Amino acid sequence: MTKEQAERIKELRMQGKGYKAAASAVGLSRDIVRNYCRANGMEGYGEAVKLNQQREMAEDTAMLGA
Repeated sequence: MTKEQAERIKELRMQGKGYKAAASAVGLSRDIVRNYCRANGMEGYGEAVKLNQQREMAEDTAMLGA
């Protein structure tokens, strides 16, 4: 997996895309994408990953503003 593919997978997961959609977009197997996501804290349903990342960003922003 190239650095560009990894970045694209992260972008797609943050958009709420699932493993299969991300795999098709970057030309890798679903299993490779799933394993990469699991190893980098992006496991689970695509929409859940998106919501978790949004929540974490909101918490970080709140901490910076405090």
